[in-house]
Amino acid sequence: MEKLKTLLVANRGEIAARIIRSAKQLGIRTIAIYTEADAASSHVVDADVAVLLSGGNSRGYLESDEIIEIAKKHEVDAIIPGYGFLSENADFARAVVAAGMVWVGPSPQCIDSFGLKHTARDLATRAGVPVVPGTQGLIQDEEDAVQESERLGYPVMMKSTAGGGGMGLAICDNVGEAKESFATVKSRGKNLFKNSGMFLERYYPDSHHIEVQVFGNGLGDAIHFGERECSIQRRHQKVIEECPNLREKMCSAAVGLAESIKYGSAGTIEYLVDDKTGDFFFLEMNTRLQVEHGITELCYNVDLVELMLRQADAQLRGEGGLSKLTLQSLRPGDPVGFALEARVYAENPAKDYAPSPGTLQIVEWKQSAYCRVDTWIRTGTVVSSNYDPLLAKVMFHGQTRHAAVNGIQDVLSQSRICGPPTNLDFLVAITKDSQFMAGSTMTNFLTHFDYTPAAVDVVSSGAYTTIQDFPGRPTMGRGFPHAGPMDPLAFQIANLLVGNPPGKEGLEITLDGPELAFLNAAVVSICGAPMDVELDGVSVSMWTRIHIKPKQRLKIGRTTAGGCRSYLAIYGGFSSVAEWFGSKATSPGVGVGGYQGRALAPGNFLAIAKEIPGHLSSTLALPVQFIPEYPKHWDIMTMPGPYDEGFLLEEDIKMIYETKWQISHNAARGGVRLIGPKPRWARVDGGEGGSHPSNVAEYGYPVGTLNWTGDDACIFPVDCPDFGGFVSSTTIIKADYWRLGQMKAGDTMQYMSTSLDEALSVRKRLNTFIDEIGYACSGKSGFDDIEVFNHPKQSTPNSIGKAILHEIKAGRSRPKTGADDYLLVEYGDGNFDLNNRCRVTALTKALRESTGDISFSNGLLNTVGCCNTLLIYYDGTRIPQKKLLDHLIGLESSFEDLTQMKVPSRLFKLPILFDSRRETDAIKRYMETQRPYASYLPDNMDFVAKNNGLEKHDLKKIFLEAKFMAVSVGFFAALPLCLPVDPRQRLGCPKMNPSRVFTPEGQVSWGGSCMAIYNVESPGGYQLTGLTIPGVDILGSKPGYSLQQPWLFEDFDQLTFHEVSEPEYERQLALFHSGRYEYDWTRCEFDMAEHNELLETTREEIQEIKKRQAEAQERMLGVESEMMERWISEKTNEKISTNEIEDLLNDPTTTPLLSPLTANVWKLLVTEGDTLQPHDTVAILEAMKLEINVRADEDKHAGAKVEKVLVRPGDVVSAGDALVLLRKDE
Repeated sequence: MEKLKTLLVANRGEIAARIIRSAKQLGIRTIAIYTEADAASSHVVDADVAVLLSGGNSRGYLESDEIIEIAKKHEVDAIIPGYGFLSENADFARAVVAAGMVWVGPSPQCIDSFGLKHTARDLATRAGVPVVPGTQGLIQDEEDAVQESERLGYPVMMKSTAGGGGMGLAICDNVGEAKESFATVKSRGKNLFKNSGMFLERYYPDSHHIEVQVFGNGLGDAIHFGERECSIQRRHQKVIEECPNLREKMCSAAVGLAESIKYGSAGTIEYLVDDKTGDFFFLEMNTRLQVEHGITELCYNVDLVELMLRQADAQLRGEGGLSKLTLQSLRPGDPVGFALEARVYAENPAKDYAPSPGTLQIVEWKQSAYCRVDTWIRTGTVVSSNYDPLLAKVMFHGQTRHAAVNGIQDVLSQSRICGPPTNLDFLVAITKDSQFMAGSTMTNFLTHFDYTPAAVDVVSSGAYTTIQDFPGRPTMGRGFPHAGPMDPLAFQIANLLVGNPPGKEGLEITLDGPELAFLNAAVVSICGAPMDVELDGVSVSMWTRIHIKPKQRLKIGRTTAGGCRSYLAIYGGFSSVAEWFGSKATSPGVGVGGYQGRALAPGNFLAIAKEIPGHLSSTLALPVQFIPEYPKHWDIMTMPGPYDEGFLLEEDIKMIYETKWQISHNAARGGVRLIGPKPRWARVDGGEGGSHPSNVAEYGYPVGTLNWTGDDACIFPVDCPDFGGFVSSTTIIKADYWRLGQMKAGDTMQYMSTSLDEALSVRKRLNTFIDEIGYACSGKSGFDDIEVFNHPKQSTPNSIGKAILHEIKAGRSRPKTGADDYLLVEYGDGNFDLNNRCRVTALTKALRESTGDISFSNGLLNTVGCCNTLLIYYDGTRIPQKKLLDHLIGLESSFEDLTQMKVPSRLFKLPILFDSRRETDAIKRYMETQRPYASYLPDNMDFVAKNNGLEKHDLKKIFLEAKFMAVSVGFFAALPLCLPVDPRQRLGCPKMNPSRVFTPEGQVSWGGSCMAIYNVESPGGYQLTGLTIPGVDILGSKPGYSLQQPWLFEDFDQLTFHEVSEPEYERQLALFHSGRYEYDWTRCEFDMAEHNELLETTREEIQEIKKRQAEAQERMLGVESEMMERWISEKTNEKISTNEIEDLLNDPTTTPLLSPLTANVWKLLVTEGDTLQPHDTVAILEAMKLEINVRADEDKHAGAKVEKVLVRPGDVVSAGDALVLLRKDE
């Protein structure tokens, strides 16, 4: 390029990425524009410079004045519009030229000439190009429309003269339709295109849509690059195109028309071809680059974008355009081979192909030397609802049409896009149709094309329905939960009944189930807590194999007895759901797995198996004696530890086993809270872990453990954090996980002390029982030979064991039990010490390198390392605990002196923003919806400073001078838990109580003795002290991340901060979102000898600092105690009694309206005594910056009276919590 050096691409998506590719090949600097919704689009990453538009997601790409200002600022030579948006806006083209830049496209005059279809018809007629028989000029009124329709003869096409994209068109077969369509088309033209003019054309139902690619130099010369067949259309929008078509007469006419108006740049002239006569008629001219230009490029070995840029360069040189000689030299010969294009859209076939936004969890294109994919998406792309749902154009070039058809079939069928539904399967079905394969498709082809996807349409989602598989991802760690079914017993049996492997993905249904429309035949089973189940209104039995026919509806209602969860297994599972780290299980708290990382919602689309094996056609029911019992009271088998003696009094430990605990309404996958007595504790505080005796230095949490958050008891199920800083005293054995998963609000439970031997024995019996059920379901054996699995009954309690299994004084090491699959190795005296972290690292490394009977290939599953502890997760049925203990003792004895070691490390330099708008908004939201006043409100940072005897500027100084050592990475989405390396900079502060429902991404925070960074928007309790750049990319699409390692920080990384302004922080955060942020880090070593010398030389100074901190903390504790007491008193006075709630819940004439997720109650829109109408919004919840409307169900709640409102604004509710109680007269 001689003059064209800098190009602004005024578009988005695949066309912007495609233009940038050609521009870069020509050495042209590219400027991309984007909205927040497109921050991670490939065109943003690919461009040399990307500029965020200020006009918002809906208007950004249409703000012509801003685009021109951006172009001026970056000294742009030319602007290229692509297609759509401003590509055929003559006023914008004029403004570009007036600003001294070149418009890469035809002149504004040409755009105007063909901008209105009725004037374009006149131009074609003058150029000798035949047009479709129609009206001369515009029709004026309804009477005129009827008269002209009768003159032309029905059927006719009524068209808006402006606009395009298949909008503003109507086919009329009679007078009535002509009258009706007149008003409709006129209104659409006025509303969509600001032009109500319309005209009529004769409609040819049996016709082809053919277009010719032309290119002109703007000086009166033009050439063509053949035709494209575009007849396969839905709602007048093209779906599949092919090239060439070889109709020379049409091509010559197209060139003549282009030359008649001195057309410049690329353009497309569209024709209608009557299939019966072969006559062709002009339809319109697109004065821009066409979507399907790529197949022309493949057949004619040309780069049309490059030609457009060379034309623009010639204009910049003052030559008006390419010379006639140059243009003629580009005239192509015969096309080579055949090319097909299929447009891949994010659209839902079950909803009449409505656009379907969402996150693309997997994007994999089948690679082929003859395939070209023009796309803007990759794994992790979020498809916005603001724009056209086109994801990609898949093209295949073959020597023959047959080869091209087979090739594109192969590419489409073997490519994979998981996330929101797409039309990939629909495209495959088209390419396999005999009419398409014969090359005889017409514009009405899809009208008669029979396509039914093998899928389930989610009509309603129930209270909380997620996709789970077994065992989930228990070896993942890093703050990503185990996931999987809460009741693995019912889940596995459901799968076995339908012929699936026991761990195949299925639906977990909590309290109230979904309604599912099956588009294809399926075999399903529903197992678990009793629920009402109907198929097309007819009751069907649970624990059986159910055969579903196409178009039938399965409706799963509320639980009708004990238990709270049931499981729906479908033969073949859900093929369109992505795996994440080997599992499809959903962890909604961190937004991974399942359907978009969340619970199902109405309108979701789940692909299922297309074919069902013949052997599943028989009926099958689980004999009644094998169906588990779901009582209201649960005896749960448990073992001690990891923290009991020394932390709880002996009477506290006894109390745990003797109490009949009540299950709180706050019982969910992340935690089951218990109502019962409070411990008295064996300690007055938690030392460096925190001010409360329940606080300890962070350690790995076993699944099933009883965790004490303050004085409140909470059992941690499969979606719990993988580490934290609260005492866990008692842990449920693995064989009883299914019982934990069925406990619901209002139930009672009691712990049963058991031995390790009994825990393993019960587990082996349970596994054998499931295996034998599987053999019977597959026909390999009968049910008669199976021994019923009975759960041990509560009897005289066994003696309660001890958590500490051994003590190695030399390393100050204490292995502790965590039921039958966990063992916690603890070092030191409970205070934070990086020497202990070195021992944790050494032990982890030794275990990772172990071979033989105890290794990660033979029974070891995962480890969670913290500053003073290592949690070892192992399979207790494969590795005896005693053998593992002996192995650990042996490893400990092999460690040399670690106090002098040098540890590999990385030094990060991160930006930090203090006192930000995002942080202020989060605290304001907390005060409005959770707690209005506290010692730490309204300024968390000021509180942290005062709690340590400092001023706020002192705290900022620590942040800017300290090195923070990552002592563990996990808890929640790979959160780095960091300790200041210099002990003089270590602080202490309590966490927020209650913890927040929302924390901004990148939030720097302080809790206990540690600093942490929240990588994603999430709940949290640490005090808010600044913002930085997050360190997680869940789907691994950003630079520095991968699907195999979507987290950034590692143990022993050192983090430092430098202060930035709010505009600078927002700029850097935008770079992160768009995948262009580069972390500043270097490799280094951490010298333990140097660190230990620092500890020794500052010992006395540290004691003085701790004394000052203790005095300050005592003062602040007094303030907080007074505020907490006052707040609790206010809440208690407004609270409904538990007994009243229970009585109403047990009343068969009342129905609870349930919260669909954990959230804040933002607004209540009903009062007691109100009568509900269908779809009335009862409450608005707030979670993760989203407003969730909780509406009355049309069938269940219409006409019901609000009997009791159970919550108030500001309350925190969990999934399945009752918001209001309704009474409906029968």
